[in-house]
Amino acid sequence: MKVRLKRLLTIGVAVVMLGAQPLPVSADDFDTQIQNADNAISDLQNQQAETNQNLADIQSSISDMEADKQQILSEIDGYDQEIVITMASISSMDDQIEQKTKELEQTTADLEKAEEDQDTQYQAMKKRIQYLYEEGGDSGWASVMIGSLSLSEGLDNVDNTKSLYNYDREELETYTETVSKVKTLKAQETAQKSSLEASKQELEGAKENLETLKADAEARGEDVDSLLSDAQSKADEYYALIQEQNAQISELQSQKEAAQNAKAEQEAAQKKAAEEAAAQQAAAQQAAAQQTANASAASSAGSSANTSAGTDSSSTDTGAADTSTADTSTATATDTSTADSNTSYDSSSSASSGASSSASTASGVSGQDVVNYALQFVGNPYVWGGTSLTNGCDCSGFVQQVYAHFGISLSRTTYTQANEGIAVSYSEMQPGDVINYGSHTSIYIGNNMIVHAADESLGIITQSNPAFEPIVTIRRMIY
Repeated sequence: MKVRLKRLLTIGVAVVMLGAQPLPVSADDFDTQIQNADNAISDLQNQQAETNQNLADIQSSISDMEADKQQILSEIDGYDQEIVITMASISSMDDQIEQKTKELEQTTADLEKAEEDQDTQYQAMKKRIQYLYEEGGDSGWASVMIGSLSLSEGLDNVDNTKSLYNYDREELETYTETVSKVKTLKAQETAQKSSLEASKQELEGAKENLETLKADAEARGEDVDSLLSDAQSKADEYYALIQEQNAQISELQSQKEAAQNAKAEQEAAQKKAAEEAAAQQAAAQQAAAQQTANASAASSAGSSANTSAGTDSSSTDTGAADTSTADTSTATATDTSTADSNTSYDSSSSASSGASSSASTASGVSGQDVVNYALQFVGNPYVWGGTSLTNGCDCSGFVQQVYAHFGISLSRTTYTQANEGIAVSYSEMQPGDVINYGSHTSIYIGNNMIVHAADESLGIITQSNPAFEPIVTIRRMIY
């Protein structure tokens, strides 16, 4: 960029030097000035072509980076959704762990109660068994033998003791089974709680991983934003350089035209001066001839008079003819100079108009055809970087695709489209001409109206006042 600016500055100095030169004294000096202007214009145009390519490349990079940014934003949204889902799962897991903790506490209490009941029943059973054996049981048979109890009463006593023993044993087995079941339940609930806590740890690890991935994506997004900012700044520099180059080219063309006009004026003045000198010389010759005739008349009245009369008549006629010729030449030179100037302006305008007309007839496409096609898409959305006339496009994409329908290939950006086609003035503007505002572009549709992809809020619209923004150039693409 610095090298190109330096070259532009060098050419700018050349432009100033060309403009500061005094009027040349010869046609060769004018030719040199015109050639120098042509060389400088050619150099600037070559630089501008390179700048346009650089601008197109940076615009392409901006589009790629915008796509990358959208992809990163999509990734971040995905991570956010997964984090929310994971946090909800962790919250649910906390609820389950809390519930399982309460159940486990209750089971532990139940187990302690069952174990206490089992111990109480066991102790009671031991006391009853001891009592039965001490007060009844086998001693009942002794009572029968000594006659204190009948056989029937002894047998009943033994049966009661046995029944009570069986009851106590069944109750103890029931308590033991209850204790076993509660212990099993407690082990299961403890395992379930451990499993829930392990699952929660996995979810928390997954959440931390998602947050790390999200942070990485956000960092990449910041990097892309930085690159986008740099690229946009570079694009603005290229655009500013193109504007400077256009201004320099315009200045050089003006100076070239001024040199051409000065050369034509000098040549006309030289031609007029030559004709006036010739007329003066003829007048002097006529005066000399008259003097000779008068001298001859004095020396010979008769024959000299005839000779003098013939000579005078011839000289007068010759002088009159010369004077007439000189006047005619002078008038012709003046008229021709004026005519040349007028013809140059008029032929330029008519040539431009004629070229446009013949191109339209030859291709079968007119500016009105372009307008009619473009108006079909009014109401469709604006999408920055887009090139779809139906699904969305930006201003330069709109112009490019409308002309592409007619087989006319235009470049992609507003900056490069500003150099395509031919330039026309505001007063010469016709339907189908492309109006360039520097960072925006539109298509003129006639009756002081334009159609363009305005912005995201308006989409593709028509509006009045083609000069609603400062116009940089008006380009005719069909010519």
